[in-house]
Amino acid sequence: MGSDGMTIDTEGNVYLTGRGVTVFDKAGKKLTNIPIPEPWTGNVTFGGKDRHLLFIAASKKVYGVKMKVKGAY
Repeated sequence: MGSDGMTIDTEGNVYLTGRGVTVFDKAGKKLTNIPIPEPWTGNVTFGGKDRHLLFIAASKKVYGVKMKVKGAY
């Protein structure tokens, strides 16, 4: 399954959907994977009042993950 959605934070990290959300730094090094208990994720974006909430649209639900970093505009 490929990635369909992506977003970026203020540190230049890229968030790609697919199996959960995989986070890469601006040099392309994989930092982490945010696991989601569903077969795939289709879209991801930062939101909320302070842009510290990562919204993840998966196959059956939308998840919200509080992040330490802020989403870029």
